[in-house]
Amino acid sequence: MKFISALCLLFPAAAAAQTGPPKPAASLGASLSYSAPEGLISRRTGISGETALGKTAGFGLRAAADLEHLRNLGPGYFPGELYKAGLKLTAEKGDTRLALNLNSNSDRPFNSPSETDLGLTFMALLSEKNGSAWLWGLNYSSRRPFLRGLPLPFLTYRYTSKTLLVVLPFMVRWQASKTIALSASYQPVKYFKAGLNWRPLPFFRAELEGGTALEQFLPAGRKDKSRALYYEASYISLKPSLSLSRAFELTPALGWQFSGLYYTGARYDDYKAKTRLRGGPALGLSAKYNFR
Repeated sequence: MKFISALCLLFPAAAAAQTGPPKPAASLGASLSYSAPEGLISRRTGISGETALGKTAGFGLRAAADLEHLRNLGPGYFPGELYKAGLKLTAEKGDTRLALNLNSNSDRPFNSPSETDLGLTFMALLSEKNGSAWLWGLNYSSRRPFLRGLPLPFLTYRYTSKTLLVVLPFMVRWQASKTIALSASYQPVKYFKAGLNWRPLPFFRAELEGGTALEQFLPAGRKDKSRALYYEASYISLKPSLSLSRAFELTPALGWQFSGLYYTGARYDDYKAKTRLRGGPALGLSAKYNFR
């Protein structure tokens, strides 16, 4: 059943991304956040960037990179210092998309293949008529939290209209009015998020988002390289965003983590050395500049 679920629920976000607004020529972002669930206090600082690389053979090329530093404080075995580093190269032409990812969430990023996740995703259009489209693709990940290292084919249905975007496996966005949009998505195999976006003015919007998320880390010093460190949490967050110019956006965040846990295992559902966390506040601030 897990194998079938993985095949049926892979990568709706990739299909949805192809119908989004045009991306800027380049962007640069920075973030700072704190979370304090009982049992683990965490401070995160990050920087990210993306740029267009031009076209070749009709494909638009883009490159992206991000780096995040986590400083953690708690009585358990969770590492005191971790990094999340990622590199991404994409090629897009209409509804054909190829993405190559290299990620390393570790105390020593890219230390070896055991701390590195190599990913490849291909997606292409099968058919399209009256806003309905079928897309197919293939995904590979060397460190996926489930079915690790196994190439997975997937089939996606997408429907778009002026007010509705539906991507099956499950993702939906509904523009309920000129100022309010509702969205929900499901991330394999058991994680989700839902949000309400309010945009009363062209330069101001606010998003209320909640869900359950999972992060995977690959500490370099672990004895069994087949295992990973997992961090799972349920949360709610309010993020008002203010556009100070056509290119610059500032977003504070205020939220709460309801419950959480961290554990080790060979898969996302292989709970070893499980440590539970209670609720606590979370706050953050991010900024983004788009180069036109």
